[in-house]
Amino acid sequence: MLTRREALLGSVLTAAAVAAIGSTPAMAAVTDVAELPREKVTLVAPPFVHAHDQVGKGGPKIVEFTMKIEEKPMVIDADGTQLNAMTYNGSIPGPLMVVHEGDYLELTLINPDTNTLAHNIDFHAATGGLGGGALTLINPGEQVTLRFKATRSGTFVYHCAPGGAMIPWHVVSGMSGAVMVLPRDGLRDEKGKPVRYDRIY
Repeated sequence: MLTRREALLGSVLTAAAVAAIGSTPAMAAVTDVAELPREKVTLVAPPFVHAHDQVGKGGPKIVEFTMKIEEKPMVIDADGTQLNAMTYNGSIPGPLMVVHEGDYLELTLINPDTNTLAHNIDFHAATGGLGGGALTLINPGEQVTLRFKATRSGTFVYHCAPGGAMIPWHVVSGMSGAVMVLPRDGLRDEKGKPVRYDRIY
């Protein structure tokens, strides 16, 4: 049988546990994001890549990108074949974005009022909300900003994912690209030695 003393002790321990959860580093990190340094990056069309460090300098930061969605006709081969393309920043594929593990990638996505369709972006480097797809669906004339923490190193696809049969149509019409998340201390070979690249495409 539970005594009043045991019940009181249980209540105190439960209250202490709830208070401890509210003060965990994960909760503190949410409020610290606003204090992180910011770096604004101008994207470039493939096969080129924006300037970036191969090894992260200092602690995590917010890396800011802006992309504009462009619906436009494009010639896609030497025979003059034309595609009614849907693009990120006017290129197929979309620009490569480079950040370091632990950084926050912040993208402002613009869908100009000259476009005719709703678009979004689904980052396979992000978790939750369909990689941002559920949070970034915008109509012509709208824009949205999404920020997520790059928690895993690797190269990840991003693409438009407005839903249903529209997803493959938007992707094959040009709306895909990649995010490269570099390890904070840079790339290493199988023996743990640092590896540097002298070019990237």
